[in-house]
Amino acid sequence: MTKIIDVHTHNILPEYYQALADNNALDEDSFPIPTPGDWSIEQHIGYMDEANVSWSISYFSSPQPHYGDDDACVELIRTINERMAGYKQKYPGRIGFAAQLPIPVMDKSIDEAIYCLDELGANAVKLGSNLRGVYLGDKRTEPLFEELNKRHAIIMIHPQVPVPISREVWPGGPIPLHEFIADTTRAVLNYIAAGFFTKFPNVRLVVPHNGSYLPNIYSRFRMTVRDLSKTGRMEYIDVEEIMKKLYFDTAGGLHPCLDFLMEIADPSHVLYGSDYPFMRTEHAVELANSAREYLDEKPGLRPYKDMILHGNAAKLFGLELG
Repeated sequence: MTKIIDVHTHNILPEYYQALADNNALDEDSFPIPTPGDWSIEQHIGYMDEANVSWSISYFSSPQPHYGDDDACVELIRTINERMAGYKQKYPGRIGFAAQLPIPVMDKSIDEAIYCLDELGANAVKLGSNLRGVYLGDKRTEPLFEELNKRHAIIMIHPQVPVPISREVWPGGPIPLHEFIADTTRAVLNYIAAGFFTKFPNVRLVVPHNGSYLPNIYSRFRMTVRDLSKTGRMEYIDVEEIMKKLYFDTAGGLHPCLDFLMEIADPSHVLYGSDYPFMRTEHAVELANSAREYLDEKPGLRPYKDMILHGNAAKLFGLELG
């Protein structure tokens, strides 16, 4: 059975869960957050063993635990990062982690990124699609990206609730169903339009959920850039080239989204993701098996099976395949 590297898994540490509970934020995303009883490092390894996952990188999902107390957020984030660094040492070659940052405390976020990448051995940095209202590409984030660029950092983007958003916009559906996808797309477009690819060429971005809406709006984006750049309303952007530089994970399921994603992505930049434990163990195992089958059954995708399931991620994160 083909082994998998899973680049989209989450952790639910008790301190994180308690911070959300203390701030009445467990329902901030209008979607159930797994409890600490639903996740432990041992359960995480158990999922990996069942799904034949050789290595996975983990980070907490959403919400970002900042509720007005900068010091509390900084302390909590440090606890999470050091705990995950300990798990990485405990399970060498199995578990990696993306550093969390105490966003929106920008100076402390820079300090934490440096500490995690230089001393704790973080494999990447996780950034929300918006940093409590500040989007990727915002000038206020430039000092942070300068440090990330120096370190050739990998950024795991994960959607956050847009700020502000009225609960009455679409009361009939959970925020992750649409707003998460839309906010990720908004963040990447803002990052591109702000010229961050040029300013910080060493930073590698991983866009979740099959590129969110980027494959859907690709042609429209190219035409918009072409037309607006001719009028001087924006700088010209080579959309096709930039899309080939982005990395994408497949959290949420490969089919039929993968077919669409492969129209815009570099095949060597597509990575497998499960969304465990929001995708419960039995479903995550089923997802892994269906991914193997789907990539086997589709003639156009079969040549990329090993790349998508493990080869691309191994190269990106510098992993030795066993």
